[in-house]
Amino acid sequence: MRCTVFIDESGDTGLKKVRQGTGNGASPYFVLAACVMPEATQILAKKMLKELEDTFGRHWKHATDLNHSQTVYFSRKSVELNLRFFAVVSKKATLEAYAEEISWKPHKFYNKCTQYLLERVGGYLRGKGLFDSDPDVVFEGRNHDFDALRRYVGKIKDDPQHAEAKNIQCFNPFGFVERAKHEEPLLKYADLAAHAVYQCVNKTPNNYNIPEPRYIAELQSRFGADVSGKVLGAGLKCIHSIESIKFDADVRSKIESLRAMPRVAMKHR
Repeated sequence: MRCTVFIDESGDTGLKKVRQGTGNGASPYFVLAACVMPEATQILAKKMLKELEDTFGRHWKHATDLNHSQTVYFSRKSVELNLRFFAVVSKKATLEAYAEEISWKPHKFYNKCTQYLLERVGGYLRGKGLFDSDPDVVFEGRNHDFDALRRYVGKIKDDPQHAEAKNIQCFNPFGFVERAKHEEPLLKYADLAAHAVYQCVNKTPNNYNIPEPRYIAELQSRFGADVSGKVLGAGLKCIHSIESIKFDADVRSKIESLRAMPRVAMKHR
């Protein structure tokens, strides 16, 4: 069964000047998310986007263009499709030594987050018996050196240094492509997943510093999960721990309680 992995983000990768409170600077968090879609689902997913545009009476590029009720509705409709979401989330203030190690270079931070994300997606594909079929991978186009990303992932694939890195071996990094949303509207599903996770940590004057876990709660049944159905650690990775993210207590409780259809246990080949 062929599938495509769509990848999008929420927040930005800037590391040197990170925004605090209402000040200027890069986002304090970064989220990278993936949506895994079998070929047959892609036809239905495009049809759903058209129906949502008709319902909302508008086109949109990003989930941030939608209001709260529209985002909830988009989330609720998305879980009707045969797809899986994955995400990684990082609080930049906790990177410390790693940021020094990569000389505060945003593209290296993005590439590392991509590695963590692909490890989770690859683990899911392995569990589904799809590890021997290279999935297509589509990133939303951004100001990034994708050739360097391809080489980085290729190096890990050729010489994985730990067990999870072996999950990257199902990907052909030199087949990765980048597309704008008007070229590939299915990126909107990955964008929705990234937005849902980011809103769990987003605090601004506009939301009265109250994060919103409603969207990820709506999407949880379609997130990747371990054999017990737990999303945290399988479909959602916190870099490098849930403590590092500094979720509000109520949001952390919600994150820890997320459940989805359990992944079928299979022996690694």
